[in-house]
Amino acid sequence: MTEFDTKPLAEAFYGSQNCINCGETLSGRRDKKFCDDHCRSLYHNQTYAPDYNLIRKTHTILRKNRRILLQAGIAFGERNEVPSQWLTEQGFSFQHCTQWTDRKKTEQQIICYDIAYQWLDREHVRIFYISADSLAA
Repeated sequence: MTEFDTKPLAEAFYGSQNCINCGETLSGRRDKKFCDDHCRSLYHNQTYAPDYNLIRKTHTILRKNRRILLQAGIAFGERNEVPSQWLTEQGFSFQHCTQWTDRKKTEQQIICYDIAYQWLDREHVRIFYISADSLAA
């Protein structure tokens, strides 16, 4: 090592690691993990993609359910009694909801964001609008 050769000193002080994403040798801070923002974004997108895909698919189903409930309210008028067969034909998923109330088994309301529905019998549901904003959408 010459007196002007500072590379080994820099590696000792700053550390010599490789980028987690591409493997390129890093220079700079000792705790640096990625060579640039692009590598950091790629790494995190690949790592968390399965979680994001599940959330995105579920949210898409919930938005579709809400849209179908709004259409049902328009199509079936003020009484808001909708045949469950019609909801199924429109692509409604009864397995997805944002919450439900469980006061009594006969009064259970299933909620999709700001619109709720309640089973009247095995073939009909009644729709309830929880907020006035639902009607404006």
